[in-house]
Amino acid sequence: MKHIDCIRSLAAAVAIGATTGWGGEIAILPSESILDGPEGRQHLLVVGKEGDLFAGEIEGVKITSSNPDIITIAESEIGLPVAVPKKNGTVTITAKSPAGETATAKIEVKNFEKEHNWSFTNHVLPVLSRQGCNTGGCHGAIAGKGGFRLSLNGYDPPGDFYTMTREMRGRRIEMADPARSLILTKPTQATPHKGGRRLDATSRDYRVLAEWVTNGAAPPSDEEPEVEQIEVLPAESLLKPGQSQRLVVLAHYSDGSVEDVTTWARFTATDETAASVDEAGTVSVIGHGQGAVVAWFSSKIVLARITSPYPNEIPDSIFTDAPKANFIDETVLAQLRQLNLKPSPRTADEQFVRRVFIDTIGKLPTVEETRKFIEDTDPGKRTKLVDDLLGREEFVDYWAYRFSDILLVNGKTLRPGQVKA
Repeated sequence: MKHIDCIRSLAAAVAIGATTGWGGEIAILPSESILDGPEGRQHLLVVGKEGDLFAGEIEGVKITSSNPDIITIAESEIGLPVAVPKKNGTVTITAKSPAGETATAKIEVKNFEKEHNWSFTNHVLPVLSRQGCNTGGCHGAIAGKGGFRLSLNGYDPPGDFYTMTREMRGRRIEMADPARSLILTKPTQATPHKGGRRLDATSRDYRVLAEWVTNGAAPPSDEEPEVEQIEVLPAESLLKPGQSQRLVVLAHYSDGSVEDVTTWARFTATDETAASVDEAGTVSVIGHGQGAVVAWFSSKIVLARITSPYPNEIPDSIFTDAPKANFIDETVLAQLRQLNLKPSPRTADEQFVRRVFIDTIGKLPTVEETRKFIEDTDPGKRTKLVDDLLGREEFVDYWAYRFSDILLVNGKTLRPGQVKA
């Protein structure tokens, strides 16, 4: 009988390993948070740790609250565990993996008794943005859609408020009967909507819009806190092809408060050959390499970096013995070490001179410049060439044009002197 129990235990351990894929240290993200008011929410991620990096979500984790009378753990609309406040106080959240590893996080609830009012700028517009209502392909187009025009991605809250509450004789907002408001009936397709069904009447997003209307459809206010920056968790992940990782987005406001805005954030992948991301913020690793996911909320963006090392075995001496001219080389070598890629060999003079000209001043070297560089026997000739190129007028012109493109400098909106500057 003992042998049978032993075999069963071993089988269970194997099953656990297959489910979680992790038997080391784990962590809860975020490790500390504050839920301000009855509508405060905090999504929780339980991830494996590998040094300073996070190594993917742990499946089959049990998450508990030290005091369910203060905070309970539920499942959000995007499938993540979420902390829901019940009254003021502080609790410890504990996560236990199937392998027995544990991690804790601290969450405080304050102002639970305070009446909550949804903000047009910080809540209503993010709901519309998340559903794609104010994108260029919908009501955010220059001409709008169906007679309804919003500012692109919500950049003009006062203008959007006027459009929603004053145009069409106020039909978009029905104060006397909020449920008949077009901003509720259209996206739920209670009335015909060419954009299709965008909201479920039982969703939190629907409740945000409905309660905002019911409470008087308050306009944008200068007294409301502004989003200063957003944060994505985990900011850096070390994953293997086939693994997935969900992301949590936090908004940091000018009054010092922090709010979980994961369900209102939008996500895009910069390189889908390495990793892709869905609307809910779930990253799927496709191949080896390094990719990034851009999280967007309220005109702020932040990057989550995803690294999937190549299956190479490279001696550590390759990196420690590699020549280093400055801190940039050290950073590059650290990146290559993380990706399990060998540093490239030193390039030939013929290749170097062509590349450095194109990268610094945007044009090829002349035949004379190329010949002079190749025939030069000075060991420091590469450094001297770089310094020479950085001092040329072409360098200033080339990079001024490059940054003008990046910053969208437009002669129609700036005076000629400002454009030239």
